[in-house]
Amino acid sequence: MGAHPVAFPFVLAVVSAFYGLFKWHDAPNPVPVWWNINAHPIYYLPKWFGFTLLPVLMVVIPYILHIFAYYDLRIKKFSGEHKHAVAHLISLPALFLFVLQNFILLDAFVSQSGDISPRFLVANVALWLLIWPGFIFPHVLPNSTIGILTPWTVRSEQSWTKTHRHAAWILEIIGLALLISAFFVPTGVPLLVVTLVLWLGPHLYLVIYSLIVYERGETSREITEPFVVTEA
Repeated sequence: MGAHPVAFPFVLAVVSAFYGLFKWHDAPNPVPVWWNINAHPIYYLPKWFGFTLLPVLMVVIPYILHIFAYYDLRIKKFSGEHKHAVAHLISLPALFLFVLQNFILLDAFVSQSGDISPRFLVANVALWLLIWPGFIFPHVLPNSTIGILTPWTVRSEQSWTKTHRHAAWILEIIGLALLISAFFVPTGVPLLVVTLVLWLGPHLYLVIYSLIVYERGETSREITEPFVVTEA
């Protein structure tokens, strides 16, 4: 995966396309593509669109990330686990979309009600957008493309390193909390609120944390710099 980070997403897209063929004749036309807060369908589009959109995005999104990473001079110097960590993060959107397409959306397409499973959707968010990134982030060296990109992490190696290490346990713990909540919190508004707070909250916190680390580093640097007296 490290040498060809788009190869794995391509395989996922192909598998999704073939699996969709088996579900094609069981799905009505059109199929639901948007649901209300109670997981009931409210908006429909042609069947071909519903079956092909996410498999296409499984390739397109990682490919765009790969292009940006390819032209990042610092990433080009990565090797070993650091290169593989970047490849895993590039493939991450495809993994999320793969589970979403094949285990959530296709079931909704072929069901009589068209309802989506909010609990499995939230569990998918917890696993691939919180827990797994938390495991990968500490292995990503400073760069300008892949990782927790804030104005301070891209300017300070110290801010980058501490923020990504801090993100490891923050995202994993909160991701686990969201994963458990997905199966116990009542669906509807309560589950939506819990999901938004536990998903977006850590990212906002890490942005603030990166600023704090950066400011402390700047303050320490100013204190340790020698005082130079210039003659008039």
